[in-house]
Amino acid sequence: MSGICGIIHLDGRPVERAQLEQMAMRAAYRGPSGVEFHLDGPVGLASLSLDVTPDGTGACHLVREHRHGLLFLADARLDNRDECAAASPQSVGKAATDVELMLGTLMQAGEKGPSRLLGDFAYALWDCQHRRLHLARDAMGLRPLYYRLEENRILFASEVQQILAVPGVPRRLNERAVAWHLCCMQTPPGEVFYSGIDEVRPAEEVVIDASAVKRSRIFWQPDPESRIRYRDERDYAAHLREILTTSVRARMRAQDPVGISLSGGVDSTCVASLAGWLRQQGEDLPSMRAYSWVFPEAFAECDESETIYRIANHFRMPVTEIPAEQTSPLVDDDLNRPHEDDPFFSMFQPFMERSLSAAAKDGVSTMFYGFRGDVICGGSVDDVPGILLAGHLGETRRNLARLARIQSLGRRQAVTRFLVRPMILDLLKGHHPVTWLDSLRSANDGDASVKRLEASPSRHAERHVLLGFLDRVGLPAAEPHYLASRAWPRQAARDRYIHIASPLVVRGVGYAERMTARHGVGLADPWSDRRVADFILACPQHLVGTVLEPKRIARRAMVGIMPDEAIRSIGKVSPEGLYVDALRGRAHDKVLDLLTNSRCADLGCIDESALKARFERFVGGREPIFDLWPTLSLELWLRRYWA
Repeated sequence: MSGICGIIHLDGRPVERAQLEQMAMRAAYRGPSGVEFHLDGPVGLASLSLDVTPDGTGACHLVREHRHGLLFLADARLDNRDECAAASPQSVGKAATDVELMLGTLMQAGEKGPSRLLGDFAYALWDCQHRRLHLARDAMGLRPLYYRLEENRILFASEVQQILAVPGVPRRLNERAVAWHLCCMQTPPGEVFYSGIDEVRPAEEVVIDASAVKRSRIFWQPDPESRIRYRDERDYAAHLREILTTSVRARMRAQDPVGISLSGGVDSTCVASLAGWLRQQGEDLPSMRAYSWVFPEAFAECDESETIYRIANHFRMPVTEIPAEQTSPLVDDDLNRPHEDDPFFSMFQPFMERSLSAAAKDGVSTMFYGFRGDVICGGSVDDVPGILLAGHLGETRRNLARLARIQSLGRRQAVTRFLVRPMILDLLKGHHPVTWLDSLRSANDGDASVKRLEASPSRHAERHVLLGFLDRVGLPAAEPHYLASRAWPRQAARDRYIHIASPLVVRGVGYAERMTARHGVGLADPWSDRRVADFILACPQHLVGTVLEPKRIARRAMVGIMPDEAIRSIGKVSPEGLYVDALRGRAHDKVLDLLTNSRCADLGCIDESALKARFERFVGGREPIFDLWPTLSLELWLRRYWA
């Protein structure tokens, strides 16, 4: 992934080259294909290019438009190049770089320009004539962009640590972001762990003028009223297959070979199968290599090798195995380092480090993942009313029976919770005030699923997190993406939107983007395509997936592409056993050290003694596993960067 950064002095002072170079060098790994500097009085811009394309069209570079006095740079992969080329000035042809095509589209389309860009991008446009800075980020938040606005200076960069490298920028902890992190790592986009630094949110354009006045707008969001209706269910699967194929093909505009983090789950196997199938159809695309976890006998229940090799062998895809015993959480300090930007990192970071290191050695240009597949097609979205209204009475009964068993409910309770109440709420939507509907939900008999729209962030926090701290920093009464979901007229669609807009997923994708960049590799997630999200949100949700047939639409989309035996066998197995074993064994002493004289306790975030006692009860088998990771990851980050 490439990078951009810049310094703009609003008082006319010239930018010092040394400061701009210092910003760029803090993320030098983003520029293996070249670093370009532009300094002109009060404006200093830098582009760091990691170009994974075979023809140079993906280079990150500065574009100067002299007639209108524009300076433009972007970290981007543009998917609708032909459309943008047709709309751009005649001087910009199809052989132009993505950055050039993007600027042409923005100039031609004006306010609508950002919404017409399809792909992953973060850009900065400096309007010299009007002395305005435009910053924007792609709809699904695949490319990062941060900024700091001061009285006489604007700083922006792909990483927070680049802004921190500029003289005069204070390092102050944003306790509000810390509180969000302790609430199950649900820190929303825009919330940065350093006070005084902001993040451009997904699908946001920020405009800052010469008086340091900022305005912003969201340029794209899915339409709650959009509906897709086909007579034949197979048409939904065909539609998803078409969109996902387009998404995979666009991301295969890369140097040979590309890699994929391949598991036995639906999301990565769909991506690998579509890439392999396109090559079988004769398309001139790079070859793909798989990097997969394999587990010893001690964790045989986590091993997905059988399904992995069904896919890999069918499409003649070499597999590099990453042994699980080399990736135990928290054991190796070098493999478990958080980034300076924020404390978010995966408990399974050692696997990602090992697989990316192997991929880099193999010359892989881009690593494919299936990150958003779980929220796009999976998750706990139960549309029993949709099944009934479609006329499938037997299927309705079977789904209710399964939900009753999973939730330990009686038959009548299951019918009330999953059928009657959602239908009533959907019928009343639009005819009564939202507050009235919320009171109806809250009047439930303790059903957590009905109280979801209350969505207080503190409901995610474990018992050792001090509620006084959460109250002191002023977290909102409800999570922003839950409030936004109220625009959807049906509960099932609201639940799907909540999944797709999950801050945890946005953070996870951003974390992976930083990791791949550090290894000199590009990142691609075909499921993180706004066209896929639009389509799924417009579908009848009972066709997307049910408790009886998880990820139903994705499985059916693979008919004729993925081997039938593989379609039947795919299904992700959680590697949680590896994490639990580390907590109780190899990493026990390290965890105990992190929980002793902790920085989190010093900040007043947690009850250290209660947490240590609970952890030891868990180790001794007297208490089940609980969500300890937000606290551990925060503690590691605080000790490393806030000593």
